[in-house]
Amino acid sequence: MRVSNWMIALASGVVLAGCASTPPPKKAPPVVSAPSNGSSQAPAVTPPVIPSGPIYGGSTASRIVQVALRENYNWYQPFIDVNGGLRYQRTTESEKVRLADGTTSWEKVVTYWRNSGTLYSMMDSGISGASTCQSTSYSSAECRAFLLDNPWSAAFISYVMLQAGVTNFNTSPAHIDYIRDAYNGSGPFLMMNPATTQPSPGDMVCYVRNTRAIIGYEGLIAAFSNNPSLRQAAHCDVVVKVDRTAKLMETVGGNVLNGVTLRKLRLDDRGIAMLPRPVGFEAAGDGEDAGDSSCTPANENNCSLNRQNWAALLRLRTP
Repeated sequence: MRVSNWMIALASGVVLAGCASTPPPKKAPPVVSAPSNGSSQAPAVTPPVIPSGPIYGGSTASRIVQVALRENYNWYQPFIDVNGGLRYQRTTESEKVRLADGTTSWEKVVTYWRNSGTLYSMMDSGISGASTCQSTSYSSAECRAFLLDNPWSAAFISYVMLQAGVTNFNTSPAHIDYIRDAYNGSGPFLMMNPATTQPSPGDMVCYVRNTRAIIGYEGLIAAFSNNPSLRQAAHCDVVVKVDRTAKLMETVGGNVLNGVTLRKLRLDDRGIAMLPRPVGFEAAGDGEDAGDSSCTPANENNCSLNRQNWAALLRLRTP
């Protein structure tokens, strides 16, 4: 996967505007409050926990947040600002740059695949190159090609959940599998409407991609109702910070612009995430963070990396 020209333009410091989500209707639906589990702030991780092993201490939400922030720190904290512009990125998935924990960028992605168990699923499916990454000597061209050709964001989420010791989480190379679990009420998460639910650290926010048939939460509910075995490209970020005073939320996701990237999103007066919707739902590409086709130099306001087809908030059952 390569960063497209419109992404590069964002990274060059273009100040984006007009990224607020569509205002709620006059008669807004009721707000689902966040669980009353203490502070709305993510646990402080200063300095981040650098060891690569699992994190055992603290609540489930705290452990999820610590692992996600640790990995963002290892990638030198790349982030997307509230206007949807990439503000910093030091390395990407295909490079040999040493991360903060000493692992090279591409070897770290192999770690996410291998230590989440999702690589076995890819091997069982006969995906080219997957078996070479399982080898103890995996520095082969076939393994590198596998890393570039296959989205790894769900492998990253699965890695985070295993490292955090989250029980009954269905690790998968496809986000839709644990979104489905949340929809069905099984596993550690419940699927909620992101337009009416206050997020908390340890939750996930998800969007569907490469489709015009499923739009938002209502569209995803209808799709699951029509097809319980729905296979659909998607992406999820972990919520790592919620500051309702500053009206700011932060998330961390894997394979966001080919790294582990933090995303900043605004909150409204109700404490609901303002998740900008695409201007059009026909993606400019099939990448995980592809924007809509209306993003051009003449239409900068449509180029926010936060403009996605947001469809679900996965609430952690036991924060």
